[in-house]
Amino acid sequence: MLPLLSEELLQNAIAVLGRDGISDDEINVEIAALAQDQMLARRLIDWLPEVFGIVLISHMGDIGLPNTFSAQDKHGNWFQLEFKLEPIIQIATKVATEMYHAGPRNIFSNIALRSALLGVVGRVLNESGSLDGGYLSGPALIGIPAEIYLSPAKPV
Repeated sequence: MLPLLSEELLQNAIAVLGRDGISDDEINVEIAALAQDQMLARRLIDWLPEVFGIVLISHMGDIGLPNTFSAQDKHGNWFQLEFKLEPIIQIATKVATEMYHAGPRNIFSNIALRSALLGVVGRVLNESGSLDGGYLSGPALIGIPAEIYLSPAKPV
């Protein structure tokens, strides 16, 4: 069962992640204090940059965007899971899209630049100059176990 996520908590986590010059250690401490749940903090820290990155990538060319992610269970089995299983994604996509269009752009950029997916896209653009016709696979989570998303399912 996932802990409850409020829009206020999400907005506060965005403010932390979007702050200029903040270190990873400061992010971990501040978001853990806000979330009052270590796994919820980890999910906010990991997912918000990926969502902001996906929103930015969606405006960069004709590229297929992911709708699944991978997570590993305690036995080492990997599971392909749908984005709809992570409540942060749906709420954060709306906020990130609004922020992309209306700002503040510096907060949006600070968060999106933490995205591993955006890093991959940047490397592809540097090598080929285009994203057109490509497809982006979803992130593989490290540090967030599959068990928090699973009902009885089979590993992939």
